[in-house]
Amino acid sequence: MEIAEGTRKRTCASDGGGESSTGGPDQLSALPDCLLHVIMSSLKARQVVQTCVLSTRWKHLWRSVPCLDIDIVEFRTKAAAPASSSGGSDSSSDDSVSDSDLGSNQDKGKGWDEFEDFTVNLMLHCNIALLDSFRLDIDRGCRPQTYVCSDSAIQGWEYSGRQAAAWLRRAMKYCTPGPGHAISCQRQGLNLSPSSWRLRRLHLCHVPLDDRFAEHLSSVCCSLEDLELDHCTCEICSIASDSLQNLVLKSCSWGGFLSDIASPTLKTLIIDGGSNWYGDLLAISAPMVAYLRLDVDGVCFRGGISINEMPSLDRASIHLRRHKYSFLSKSMCGSKLGGDQSKLLCGVSNVTSFDLLGVGTTVLGKEHTFLEFQNLRNLLLDDCDLSDDFRILRFFHRGSPNLEKVILRHCKFPGDSEDKEGTRKLDKTSSSGCCCGLDFLRDANVELEIIHKDGDACRSAGELVRHLPNLKGTTDAVPDAAAAPAEHPVPHSTGVGPRRGTRRRMTSVRISGPEWEWPM
Repeated sequence: MEIAEGTRKRTCASDGGGESSTGGPDQLSALPDCLLHVIMSSLKARQVVQTCVLSTRWKHLWRSVPCLDIDIVEFRTKAAAPASSSGGSDSSSDDSVSDSDLGSNQDKGKGWDEFEDFTVNLMLHCNIALLDSFRLDIDRGCRPQTYVCSDSAIQGWEYSGRQAAAWLRRAMKYCTPGPGHAISCQRQGLNLSPSSWRLRRLHLCHVPLDDRFAEHLSSVCCSLEDLELDHCTCEICSIASDSLQNLVLKSCSWGGFLSDIASPTLKTLIIDGGSNWYGDLLAISAPMVAYLRLDVDGVCFRGGISINEMPSLDRASIHLRRHKYSFLSKSMCGSKLGGDQSKLLCGVSNVTSFDLLGVGTTVLGKEHTFLEFQNLRNLLLDDCDLSDDFRILRFFHRGSPNLEKVILRHCKFPGDSEDKEGTRKLDKTSSSGCCCGLDFLRDANVELEIIHKDGDACRSAGELVRHLPNLKGTTDAVPDAAAAPAEHPVPHSTGVGPRRGTRRRMTSVRISGPEWEWPM
């Protein structure tokens, strides 16, 4: 947050902060407020408040800090200290605490009471109107089970959630302050422009949310740009905003309510895990998205996901967990993220670099229609089932006139089989002549890379590309850490590249695996 020049107050000898504890000049306190606020913004909320004891110069700085990170972990560390470390007087006072009080504290989590007192006072005395970033983590653990825990345990757990929701509403309510806040700040010598009176980044962990939060999100937080929800329990039907640029949803439980994500300004959308049990179709409408990542389980999103056209899409990663086994798994029965996903792929047809992970042979359905990926340059197929004569690869090959690079990582090829431990082995009884292999890439002018951890699987891949030119084998071992897919494993490029035939004369191939050599 930018602070006006008039607010850059420096320390003086009369404020008690002119010298450090070693007797030398206090150079840190000599910094202007704006720089001190940047330093304080990297601290947790409790540490920020504790800076008030450093000197008179620091006494009120914490009240106008632009970033608040309220985390219960700070208080659990202290609460977890062994009781034996306390003195005799403390132990006697502990004995006077009733068992019901102890049980109530445990129901809300260790250190909750101290955390609650601190946060209530902080929200009352901190200038919420000056917040640029707000993070709240109230990790309470799993909800107590009715048949195991008492009613007080469940009530304590629910109370902590309601209290956190109240703190959040206060922070969001005053993110656009009224005239009263303006007068208060002027009296404190804070000359702030209206653009600085906005909450831009919001990160919530383990916080229960409902439609009141969604209403505040769309109507009150008109300048919110970054929203991250991590392990939140949400009863929200729609996420809509005209200002959001980055939306991250990690392991959130939606309870079957979420049906719509809409934002004309969104540029980054990440849905990593979570569940929307027995919910309706989740429709995503965000035409300005440049980066999309979906990592979901078909069992947890049974209603499916649809993506409206994204003309600005540059990079996309879609991981459909359990899709490969959807025809065998009873739990996937009826899930719209199992089987044919042609409509989902149609939503990312403008992508430049695309990662597709964990899909099986049914991903295109029985009779798929032709789909053009005009901008696609880099394609990664990771842990996919290509045993149906590379049908999904042929699908992208036919519809991608500007394809430059293809990476096949840990995929199942025709002729591969799996042992009981899931390790792919070359089926010695199968014949490589039963399919055409990868010969359809001969004149494609693409760079093909095949990565396998298993040596036999590498040899199986080698048989499939034996007749391709420019084959390059490698004996470099691929460690397990390197074998795991990276967040952005394929280098991306922007724009539409030249047509085929203008980059290379022939397709080049590289196969890598542990201590594998091209058979002579």
